[in-house]
Amino acid sequence: MGLDGVELIMAVESTFGISIPDADTEEMLTPALLIQYVQSAVQAKPEAKPCLSQRAFHSVRKDLMNVLSAKRNEIALDTKICKLFPKALRADKWEQFRQVSNIASLPDLRFGRGTVFAPTRVKCLVKQEVHRIAAALCLSGEWATSEVRSMIRMIISEQLGIKRFSDEDEFVRDLGVD
Repeated sequence: MGLDGVELIMAVESTFGISIPDADTEEMLTPALLIQYVQSAVQAKPEAKPCLSQRAFHSVRKDLMNVLSAKRNEIALDTKICKLFPKALRADKWEQFRQVSNIASLPDLRFGRGTVFAPTRVKCLVKQEVHRIAAALCLSGEWATSEVRSMIRMIISEQLGIKRFSDEDEFVRDLGVD
């Protein structure tokens, strides 16, 4: 397994708090097989909860609406952060949002030029919230099968820089994993 594959497996292990033996990784030829392995390893249960990204978006939107007194229709995935946080109020309102949202990894916008190197759109905040929810699920050990699939697909996308792929694609042949 090449460096891409090793980094992918390490990210999965870190996210789910599991260890995957090298012999098992050799058999994971597709995202579907990796998903099935992790679902079994974390003893995921089938549930009818909304997916992680949907829960994360609703949580982020609710927190933004509360802090900014914004309307629901003003906050979409592609909404720019600089549009939501006007320059005059940016530092104070951003700090309030950081505290309310509990997303620890948000940068402090008091320094520098504001949102140049920070999350630029609401979807960036949602991605960080998904990781926060995943960390909480890892601690509680209460993964649903759909949550495992969503996280694995997000990890594959982040690690390999691939936006669109099928669970049945082969890592080496179709996704170019070395």
